[in-house]
Amino acid sequence: MDAVVEAPAELRARAARALEAGDALDALKVVGRFGGPHALALRGIALAQMGAYPEARVALGRAARTFAAAGAERERARASAALGEIALAQRELGEAERELVEAGDALERVGDLTNAAWARLGAARAALLDGRVAEAERALAAAEATVTGDAPVVTRAALALARAELYARLVRASSARRAAAQAAAWARTSGHPQLIAETERFLRAHDEPVARILRDGREELARLADVEALVAAAAGRVVVDSLRRRVLDGGAARADLSRRPVLFAMIEALARAHPAAVASADLARAAFGVRTPNESHRRRLRVEVGRLRAALGDVGVVKALGNAYRWELGRGVELFVLAPLDPGNASAICALLSDGAAWSAAAIGAALCKSTRTVQRALSDLALARAVEVTGSGPSRRYARPRAALSIASQMLLLGLALPG
Repeated sequence: MDAVVEAPAELRARAARALEAGDALDALKVVGRFGGPHALALRGIALAQMGAYPEARVALGRAARTFAAAGAERERARASAALGEIALAQRELGEAERELVEAGDALERVGDLTNAAWARLGAARAALLDGRVAEAERALAAAEATVTGDAPVVTRAALALARAELYARLVRASSARRAAAQAAAWARTSGHPQLIAETERFLRAHDEPVARILRDGREELARLADVEALVAAAAGRVVVDSLRRRVLDGGAARADLSRRPVLFAMIEALARAHPAAVASADLARAAFGVRTPNESHRRRLRVEVGRLRAALGDVGVVKALGNAYRWELGRGVELFVLAPLDPGNASAICALLSDGAAWSAAAIGAALCKSTRTVQRALSDLALARAVEVTGSGPSRRYARPRAALSIASQMLLLGLALPG
């Protein structure tokens, strides 16, 4: 058959149904021999669900340009939304968010509310992965407002799951569980295998330890509900939150050190030693990552201690004691350190890659507040141990969990909804 012939409407509908059901291979078989823009778009979506992102981008880009030339705004916007979801899957978060926001607005203008909701949901996920929780909440609210009462149940399930993820990031454990339970019920009704697997994974993870709580030299594992209880407003309680690099006093964030890793390393070391003091050399090692501090490090340490005092305000006093420093808090104040399950770079990277997506070293570094070089060293070790798969080269190099290690298809690429019927 001629390569530019468009697939008949009944075959396009069959391929779209296969994509909605998560059967990308069947969809590819149906439209793979056709070359019109609708067939190209469906083929690109199927390839994306199978993880062949470069080929998917080529097919969808050609489809989008053809639709634009023909003045088919709805179809162009749907193809653009699919391209945005591919950028999201490859963790090109800025590009993904821009494309998905634009596509969502365009889809709403042409009355395609279901796909507008999907595009805005993708934008919310991009913002959440990038750590911009407030922006993610706004994008998710916009997606939810777009959905009508007769929206497909799979759309409602995906939105509910995203809401659960947002609540978890906000450490609202009970709200996260309720949203996830509703998402699971809708996912089972929809029959979509990927979404069912995602909701079940979330519910399992909700009841597993997510962090460690340290106090007075003792340590205990903590679930999300335990973390919520710890950071809740309570007078006389100071929490050094290593997960978000901040200091809480009475439940309120008093020092946000997420962009000041040196200061956070210092306050974490002082908190772990409390009420004992920390030797200046040990504090310099923690702050600057050096093995043998010299006079230059000691001078810099004094400067950073001054900055730390300013950042903490009235949350205790960092006192100099000759060749040591101690963080002194008021009488009766309880001090806790909320720490990750495993503080190593490798474990943090593996946790980030657990969603099954492919990340660049720069994106991993931004998400973990680590330098790209530090991340690259850890990734090299993980690659040698075959704990991560490496694809591409140069700026296109990506890292992901080995496919054999993934028990479920964890990607949220429900792109079959981008071109229904």
